[in-house]
Amino acid sequence: MESVSPYNGAGPTEANQHTLQWTVHLLRDQPRKAWGALTAMLAAGVLVGVAFGSAGMGLLAFVLLWLATREFWLPVRYTVNERGAGVRYLGAIFEVPWDRVKYVTVTAEGVKLSPVPPRSRLDPFRGVYLRFADNREQVLEAIAFWRNCGTGMTS
Repeated sequence: MESVSPYNGAGPTEANQHTLQWTVHLLRDQPRKAWGALTAMLAAGVLVGVAFGSAGMGLLAFVLLWLATREFWLPVRYTVNERGAGVRYLGAIFEVPWDRVKYVTVTAEGVKLSPVPPRSRLDPFRGVYLRFADNREQVLEAIAFWRNCGTGMTS
């Protein structure tokens, strides 16, 4: 009986080569931007606090702005494997399985994997954006490998 590779003819070594995990920490890569962002967030918090006459509302505004920009402040872990692509950071996990990826948009800083067309109104809210970390070619090769495998494996 002939054994069939779950990777459409690719062996486990090639599959391991295309299983990636890396971390990007924008704060470390662009520390000067932190001062501008922090100043803007503090100013917005103060303005909201003054406008509402409540320090609590100002603090809430600051916290909401921090949460909205947490991808900048915290390390972000990216994965590309047989199940799909994923992004993880404090309190947030975004994943897209390969069978749902219909569109791949490559930019200078990363690649967007989306189940909806690029100019759709839903595009900003669907899929994942994988930011490169001096590994552009490796990431693009891994994406091509797994999309072409069409594995449908479950674990």
